[in-house]
Amino acid sequence: MNSRSGLNLKSFDSFESQQKRLHLLSKAAEIGDWCHTFSTNFTVWSEYLYQFYEVGKDFECSHLLGDTYYSEPEKEKMRALIARVTIHKEEQSEEFLVNMPDGRVKWHTTTLYPMLDTAGDIIGLYGVLQNITARKENELELQRMAYVAEKTNGIVMITDPERKIIWINHSFEEILGYKAEEVMGIDPAAFLQGPETSRVTIHEIARSLKNTGTFSGEILNYTKSGEKIWLYLNIAAVYDDLGKLINYVAVENDITLIKMAEQRLQKAMEKERELNRFKTQVVNLASHQFRTPLATIRSSVDLLDLKMESAHLGADFIALFRKHKAIMAEETTRMTELMENILDIGRIDEGKIELSKKNLSFKQFMDAFVAANAEPNGQQRKLDYRFNAPDRIISMDEILLRNVLRNIVSNAFKYSEQKPSPNLSVSFQDDTFFITVRDQGIGIPEKDQPFLFQSFFRASNAKIFPGSGLGLMIAKKLIVLHGGNINFESQLDSGCTVTIRLPI
Repeated sequence: MNSRSGLNLKSFDSFESQQKRLHLLSKAAEIGDWCHTFSTNFTVWSEYLYQFYEVGKDFECSHLLGDTYYSEPEKEKMRALIARVTIHKEEQSEEFLVNMPDGRVKWHTTTLYPMLDTAGDIIGLYGVLQNITARKENELELQRMAYVAEKTNGIVMITDPERKIIWINHSFEEILGYKAEEVMGIDPAAFLQGPETSRVTIHEIARSLKNTGTFSGEILNYTKSGEKIWLYLNIAAVYDDLGKLINYVAVENDITLIKMAEQRLQKAMEKERELNRFKTQVVNLASHQFRTPLATIRSSVDLLDLKMESAHLGADFIALFRKHKAIMAEETTRMTELMENILDIGRIDEGKIELSKKNLSFKQFMDAFVAANAEPNGQQRKLDYRFNAPDRIISMDEILLRNVLRNIVSNAFKYSEQKPSPNLSVSFQDDTFFITVRDQGIGIPEKDQPFLFQSFFRASNAKIFPGSGLGLMIAKKLIVLHGGNINFESQLDSGCTVTIRLPI
């Protein structure tokens, strides 16, 4: 044992020092003890018991069972424990539920030891109380989660803080082929990941769990039979009231069919198949794409349902609620926009879109649009707006034109995160309005520019951002219906300038 200069070992081993250390250890371990002598009918408590019951030093501890801290069944259980120890003169333990005056509940174990004299007769009781409230709350929450998780078709898995499995639902066994006894106590990465599992995704899961306690995203895993399976994961950390990590809960949905459809469509686009086959693939992709956000929503709802079962709404619950509520809102918006884009494509191609033109002040229209279209999240930036043109009353379909501008502006915000606000300027020449949106974002690689207005095309450097690859194609078709056009100029890492030409 190493000693430090100036440390008085005699003082460390003194009775006062030992008593102080014992008190600190008792508080840290949430353990208290008491002693009751039959001859005097006197009970003595340690310091921690006053803290556990949240009473002052003037509390008459011998009257505890007469108070309202214990229900009648709990009182009977305590009396039965005392009777067993008194009769058998053996150590006995039991768990108890305590009702606090403010409505909270606590749990503790009490272990009783008989105090015997030299003749072997019992002269009193020595009791040790351990606070097990956190453990019981965790057990109850796991029971609630298990009940809800068994009702979902998705995979649900619970691990300890070291990510070793402690519980799986029936869908885990059905979909992945592993029995519960085969995976208990094992890190799921050890048997689910394989040669084609993305190392980047694995590192992102670890990073996200470390930084935020959550992760949402796709991963390629393997079943017990060796088959590849794509899963959409929603993982959330669960903390106790003291902020200590106690579990990870993962809800996973099989999106293999969706990924297969995406891969088939990508091949179809790369080979430039005939138009009618391409349209069929588009419909297939759309139907599967709708399922992807729905799978996310279901996963988030499952997690929220698990947490909603909890009786105590702490800070951790509120944070988790807000996190998954935001996920649902984002994915629902994405699904709605994708559906509207698909419907717009069909209507445009079939010639079913009819312009509903009205005579409007173009400046008033643009002013109103800019006022209503700031960055929806992130930096909350606003457009740097200039109307450098005479006002004109023009005939236009304001709803369709507003959708076109919203698409262009949202792209400018999206692809220029952490950059200055995009510029929107309006000029006029030869009876034509020119609307120019300029950002300082990631730009478009030169090799991708010829394909930018094609259906489902995403620039190679834009795939990390959400999007369907339909917005610009639809925007151009709608502007052409107005008799105008769209063009752009861009350099990689130097932003993009989109110009809409709109004759009056």
